[in-house]
Amino acid sequence: MRSPGNSARIAVERALRALTLLVLAFAAWTATREHSEEQSEIAASTELRASLVRWTIDAPTNAHLTLDVAPEGEARDWLRALRRAGTRVTWSGEDIPPLAVEVAVVSSPRGGWRLWMAAPPGARIAVADAVAPIDSVAASAGGASVFAPVATGALTATVNGHDASASPADTLMPRSVLVLARATWEAKFVIAALEEAGWSVDARLSVAPGVDVTQGAARLPDTARHAAVVVLDTPSPSTASAVARYVRMGGGAVLQSSAARTGALADIAAGGVRAHVRQSTTTFADDVPRRGLGFLEIAPRADAIVLEERDGRVAAAARRVEAGRVVQLGYDDSWRWRLAGGALAVDAHRSWWSAIVSSVAYRATMPLSRAAIDDDAPLARLVDALGPSTVEAGTRTRAPWSPPAALLFALATGLLLVELASRRLRGAP
Repeated sequence: MRSPGNSARIAVERALRALTLLVLAFAAWTATREHSEEQSEIAASTELRASLVRWTIDAPTNAHLTLDVAPEGEARDWLRALRRAGTRVTWSGEDIPPLAVEVAVVSSPRGGWRLWMAAPPGARIAVADAVAPIDSVAASAGGASVFAPVATGALTATVNGHDASASPADTLMPRSVLVLARATWEAKFVIAALEEAGWSVDARLSVAPGVDVTQGAARLPDTARHAAVVVLDTPSPSTASAVARYVRMGGGAVLQSSAARTGALADIAAGGVRAHVRQSTTTFADDVPRRGLGFLEIAPRADAIVLEERDGRVAAAARRVEAGRVVQLGYDDSWRWRLAGGALAVDAHRSWWSAIVSSVAYRATMPLSRAAIDDDAPLARLVDALGPSTVEAGTRTRAPWSPPAALLFALATGLLLVELASRRLRGAP
């Protein structure tokens, strides 16, 4: 039978053992917490590669990047993988501009590429391909655009040492332009301007009721053959319906306002037709040559885009109709500009008509093989991979009291020794 003294000693020994276990558990928890907190790291752009290797091996809980430039695609993918593996990756970089670039082939027989760039307002953007610089431009509120007649490899836009690059994705398959009109001076010189610009032109010109003169395959417009249709006069109802159907299927149309009054064409036109506006001058100055032309004022639809105004009156407007595009011109005697203008008139008239057709032309494209991987929007892709920038420094926060591991070990050892001594003194095994 146990004595009261031994019972009390046994209770104390059990309490000492419980305290020993509690100290050991607390020591293990503290070690785990300290390891987690100590795994917060900070790295700069210059240390990125080495930091990625170290973080992959050490698997820190938190990692923070202080960036001067946006990481390239491989580094972004690596950081994304670390984040998905459990490391909380954050970044900061106030000097990285919101820069993006897109490259599109120009729908023109002369080819070339159009670069559309987003950049901070007022930023100077330098454009280059894989061989040499191409151009430079100042960004406005919405960015900037540059035409590159020839390009080799990826096209790069640079702002203060920050780059965004994109490669041409496709090339155009050739298509003809169909001109539908009466046999007039306007038709003659529009066809001449387009052919001089390199377009292959099919034409159907009416010379008398029921009598047409044709050039090429002057059938109804079809996206398999025609990039655009130019309608300079009122066509027959069946032809007007075919043109409207062609536009809705993705084709492009240029309508002079006299043609846009026809029922089916009126449905796809950029606006209604108002009164005729007389020319502002009798001469064709090289800087504002079309002020020497009269035009039928356009009343644009709500979804139309005004392309050209004169004294508050719309002379040209554009509209998207389902899959296709339409430009409506109030001018119906642009041939006068070509014949009565100055030394630059012929070139200017040609370029103007070619640009209008190019703006609506159906894009029949063929993909290009690309070896390079584009980095067309570095900052946007960085935010997509890691989230928005943060000012978090990534340093650990220690608890108000965190005893050293040696002290916890000594305490647990002392409690265990006291328990063992008590057991030996009362003769217990």
